[in-house]
Amino acid sequence: METTKNKQLVAMILGIASLVIPNIGTTIANGIDTTTTEGSRTYGIIVIIATLAAIVVGIIGLIKSAGARKEAKAAGEKQILATIGLVTSIVGTVESAIVFFSCGLCIACVACAATSV
Repeated sequence: METTKNKQLVAMILGIASLVIPNIGTTIANGIDTTTTEGSRTYGIIVIIATLAAIVVGIIGLIKSAGARKEAKAAGEKQILATIGLVTSIVGTVESAIVFFSCGLCIACVACAATSV
C-alpha cells in the first residue's frame, strides 16, 4: 500500500512541476535586459529550455501516473493522487508544447536574427 501511495505522490509532484517549470523560467527570463542582442538571446534560450524541461517532466509524469493508477486499481486503493498527477501532467505538457511552438521558437528566431545584424 505504501509503495502505491508513494508512486501516486511522485506522479502528482511531476504533474505539478510540469505546470510550474515554465513559469519559473519566464520569471527568471524577465529579469534579463532584452535591449541588447545578448540579452534577447539569453531570454530566448531560457524560455526554450524551461518549456522543453516542462514537456519532458510532463511526459514522465504521464507515464508514472498511468502506472500508479493501474497499480492502485489492482490493489483496490484510491487513485486520487495519481489522477491529479495525470490531469496536471496532461495540462502541463500541452501548455508547454503550445508555448514552445508559438512563443519559444519565435523568440529564438528573433534573437538569432538580432545577432546576425
